[in-house]
Amino acid sequence: KISKMAEAPTTIVNVSVEQLDKFIAYLNEATGDSIESLSDIKVFTAFMVKHTNALLNNLEDDDAEGCFQMLFKELQQESDPALVSQLVKELTSAISSDTENKVVLRLKILANMYNVLSSIGASVFIVVLLSIIKYAGAIGQMDLLHGYFNSLDALVVKWKLSATESRDLFLQVSLALEAQGSEEKAQLFLIKALSSSDDSTKADDEEKKLAAKCMVGAVRRPIVCFMDRHDILNLRGVAALKNDPTHGQLYNLLSIFSSNKLKEYNQFINQDNGKQLLKKHDLDHHLIVDNMRLLTMCSLATEHTEIPYEIIATELDIPIDEVEAWVVKTISAKLIDAKMDQFTQRVMISRCTHRIFGQAQWNELQLKLNSWKSNLRGILDTLAKTEALKTNASPSTNN
Repeated sequence: KISKMAEAPTTIVNVSVEQLDKFIAYLNEATGDSIESLSDIKVFTAFMVKHTNALLNNLEDDDAEGCFQMLFKELQQESDPALVSQLVKELTSAISSDTENKVVLRLKILANMYNVLSSIGASVFIVVLLSIIKYAGAIGQMDLLHGYFNSLDALVVKWKLSATESRDLFLQVSLALEAQGSEEKAQLFLIKALSSSDDSTKADDEEKKLAAKCMVGAVRRPIVCFMDRHDILNLRGVAALKNDPTHGQLYNLLSIFSSNKLKEYNQFINQDNGKQLLKKHDLDHHLIVDNMRLLTMCSLATEHTEIPYEIIATELDIPIDEVEAWVVKTISAKLIDAKMDQFTQRVMISRCTHRIFGQAQWNELQLKLNSWKSNLRGILDTLAKTEALKTNASPSTNN
């Protein structure tokens, strides 16, 4: 079995002449072509690229996998990383060219290539990993790659990827996840892609395009972005669109989601182009209103420790008999912790999440800490005085 030969921790130079001759004969028979020697890595790779589909579609899976494993081990011994990178590009292109036949085997072989060759350098790592991501997306097998996704941040640091390389890597993950319908995860990696920008340069047209897409995703899923604490407005590509003639209005809409209430959204949407903006980006007004009500409730909770039902009804633009339902929704979204007093028609806030946390919030926190510190000092002083009184009041004991 060719697969058994490939499992050995050796390269072709360590394989016996007899085994090597059998392997070459096997390749020639399987492909109907002729290769005389495997000593030239460029010739060996070109041969495998030429016959990739024939080998994968016609051989037993183990044997096909073994043939490529032999090639990967030879590539691993090549001293020129640039050459390996170029040959790997040709190989990954050939392996990924068919999305209908032997797709699981092809993905497995790409994974084998990653395991054997990724240690060579960042250029090879990027080529192989992007090929895996694109192919998995094309064949609907993204679920198999969660292990890769969870380690991407660490790999970016390990390989010291440039801003451009990091952005391309995260973007390809985002696109593949989006194609699979995993919109929330796709948005996460799109944010990572935009966060990978080189701050020493200005945002280019491609980055601005991605930023606009990211803003639309944030408006569609504001609660997720808020709870994950994504500061989207300060991403370089997004900030570049603040006064953009095409996307400036979208930036203003996202700003409302970041810090304003339902009232400001209603004012925005009633402007001349507000409704056209929603239609242009396929945004659901009713869903946006629901999300703004949750965010508005969150803002109210940061402003008051007790909130009358009437204020909530006014701010959320709802009948007063719907207030309790919206409080429950806000609690379920983990934006606040609160209790409702139906007798006094008030909501008591015990915890809330700040929608923004800037200098004003730090100042407020400092005031609270100082107040707690003063109260605690008062309690300790009182305890000390009480203890002193007890000591002085105790009758002396004469021996």
